[in-house]
Amino acid sequence: MLLRSKNVSPVISYKNLRRVIGIFGILLPLVCYLNGILFASTPLQPSISAYYYTNARDFFVGLLVAVGLFLMTYKGYETIDIVISTATGIAGIGVAAFPCTPPDNILIKTGIFQLPSNISNIIHLICAIIFFLLLAVNSIFIFTLTDKTKPPTANKKKRNIIYIICGCVILAMMILLLIVMLVPSLIPFIGIVFVLESICLVAFGISWLVKGETLFKDEKK
Repeated sequence: MLLRSKNVSPVISYKNLRRVIGIFGILLPLVCYLNGILFASTPLQPSISAYYYTNARDFFVGLLVAVGLFLMTYKGYETIDIVISTATGIAGIGVAAFPCTPPDNILIKTGIFQLPSNISNIIHLICAIIFFLLLAVNSIFIFTLTDKTKPPTANKKKRNIIYIICGCVILAMMILLLIVMLVPSLIPFIGIVFVLESICLVAFGISWLVKGETLFKDEKK
């Protein structure tokens, strides 16, 4: 009888999927750093992407691809929701498939396509910009959409505030990343890009956790 039971509320599955996406996003920088420092005594890398060239490569690629696939298979309520999530997922997988330049800047063939690292780095940066930008767009403009046939609940309004804050944080960190990349001497800390990227991913993760109604869940009537 248990084998023949049905999932009477498939919506719950989508909420769980949102939570998984959020958790994976938050875990990515933490897992890369801890795996590197604990098992290979790898110091903090200049960026999360630089962990591709450490013992944490499998975690970096695996978690990014997992997030990308989850985003691509996620189906929202609106067509634009599906388009944005799919595009974000493709960009995330692109970040993993096209590695950045090695920390020592040696020109090598890298990634699954064995492209010269300088070419791979250009594609990597384009994918990363699209990935973070769409995360912000999704949080600010898509997650805040409300059913027009009924007024938003008090908790929905609270969730919308969190979505907007998370999206704005991602955009602010992207601006700081651009400034740091253009003027590296501005903040002479080797891990500043790693920190800013991590804040972006944490904001992304919180946004998706809230979307999964981990916080401020609407009560069933």
